[in-house]
Amino acid sequence: MPLYYFLLLIVSLSCGSLPTSDAPLDRVLLASVAMVTAWSLLCHVAARVVANQVLAGECEPFAAARLLERQLELFRFLGLGVAVLCLVGFGLGRILDRIPIVANSMLLQSFILLAPATLMTVATWSAEHRYGVRLQYVDAGLRAHLKSLRTAIRGGALWLMTPVLILLGCADLVSMIPLSDTVSQLVIASIVIGGVPIGMPLLMRYLFKTCAIDERDRDWIRSLLGASGACRTRVVCWQTGNTAFNAMVVGFVAPLRTMLLSDRLLAELPRDQLAMVILHEAAHLRRRHMPLRMLGVLPAWVAAAMVTQIAGDAAWAIPLGTTTGILLTLLLLKSLAYRTEHDADVFACRLAAEISSKVQQVPGTERLAAESLALALERVTREHASSSQPTWLHPGVDQRIAFLRERTQPNAKPTAATTIANPA
Repeated sequence: MPLYYFLLLIVSLSCGSLPTSDAPLDRVLLASVAMVTAWSLLCHVAARVVANQVLAGECEPFAAARLLERQLELFRFLGLGVAVLCLVGFGLGRILDRIPIVANSMLLQSFILLAPATLMTVATWSAEHRYGVRLQYVDAGLRAHLKSLRTAIRGGALWLMTPVLILLGCADLVSMIPLSDTVSQLVIASIVIGGVPIGMPLLMRYLFKTCAIDERDRDWIRSLLGASGACRTRVVCWQTGNTAFNAMVVGFVAPLRTMLLSDRLLAELPRDQLAMVILHEAAHLRRRHMPLRMLGVLPAWVAAAMVTQIAGDAAWAIPLGTTTGILLTLLLLKSLAYRTEHDADVFACRLAAEISSKVQQVPGTERLAAESLALALERVTREHASSSQPTWLHPGVDQRIAFLRERTQPNAKPTAATTIANPA
């Protein structure tokens, strides 16, 4: 989960908890629309300036692409501040209780709260496409533009926003049923608890463009997962137009969980490296990393609730509690993510050594498995240098490789990262 999408969702929705404003509705809407429009134009101007530098021979295409990528990323993060300005400063997020129909629907309120940041994010994707059109890297025309935006939206924040919006819609439906507050809360809690392990995998099958894997590869992958103890996992090819190296598992309850392997990953990685990527994902399942991460952030929101309670009836109580929850969540998730990624790497090498006699083209020792996984990590990040750098939920490639080689040395001592959970 990219940090930006997480912040977009949490920051935008949290702005709806502020006290109601009595600002005129027409002025609030006009100011917000003007600000989002101006920010969107600024993104397109920046992309056009960089494209003109390439056309004039003032900048190398590769360097220009890197420059534009950094600029648009900066625009996205600064856009969160602009969204807060619209929602809080102008009052867009503080007039929801005064809008008919919207006032009684958490789902409709969420659409409005998410609109500024989402529209500005889409503007950066639009600017990126226009850059490609100007340099004749991509097709021109409205249809191509819309297709590009649709692809970016499906691969971006949509997979994170959609489950939240569905849950809010379910909460709206429950609120229409004549139930006591206690029963309503129990029903909503049941929907949330069941939606994560059960609903998410089913939803992801429709949000991501997938297809069946070639029969020969499918049989080999199934034998690999079966031998590693991660059987009853649906495996599909994630269609990215051969543009992305990626793999992930959605869900953690068998047989509803799904493993997505990108088309380029399947086409270009040698079997031993592909085996290690798959075993890394299987290790996440075996070591129960996903539920561990989910439970790991509970203390953050317990602390947030305590802060809000201590602040009492103060106007800043809810914003302070929300801010506390967000900051603690970021710290806890990062710590857990780094530990679980290292743990999955090491455990995948252990699995490879255990199953190599049962499955063909799997490295036979932990040391060989570590080298194959290291080569895979270097290959999938070779064309995008930024992908090899540390992020919110992933340590850097160099960090992972160094830790992996250290842990797979003979007589290596276990660390906290390799004892974070017991194998199933």
